[in-house]
Amino acid sequence: MKETLKHKDVFNKYYLMGSNRSLSKLRNILVSPEGTQEVPSLKSLKRWSKAFNWQERIEQRDIENSKKLDKKVNDAVVNSKADYRKLIKETVDLYRDKLKEKKIIINRPQDLDTLAKLDLTLMGEATEITEQKGLEELDRKLSLLTIEELKKLSKANADK
Repeated sequence: MKETLKHKDVFNKYYLMGSNRSLSKLRNILVSPEGTQEVPSLKSLKRWSKAFNWQERIEQRDIENSKKLDKKVNDAVVNSKADYRKLIKETVDLYRDKLKEKKIIINRPQDLDTLAKLDLTLMGEATEITEQKGLEELDRKLSLLTIEELKKLSKANADK
């Protein structure tokens, strides 16, 4: 038997019934309110289901739909992470600029540390480092500061 457009249409209706589908429920759905369309018998529906591998097609379509949904979710997560990372970068840049302009002093270095850890987390990187690595990272960060910034930090800490 060759699958026709009618068979495909009936299969799609069957598929859209979801997890509670059954051929007898399908037959009831196929009954037109006016009674003008010929409704396949339950025996015909069973024969079509077997001949056109409806159960296997349902499983395959569910797998394909699941993959598409996974991709959409993954894309949304990646985009969301990118948005957060952009915001973090903008915040750090603003913080750095205000620091250079001497409009702020560092009272809570934990805030910058929190942003850095959040950024690392969003990138899938480790946020906890050993004490030695922490000191190396601090040295690296301090080496990036200008002499004026270092003096300002030193003065702010001396005033405490």
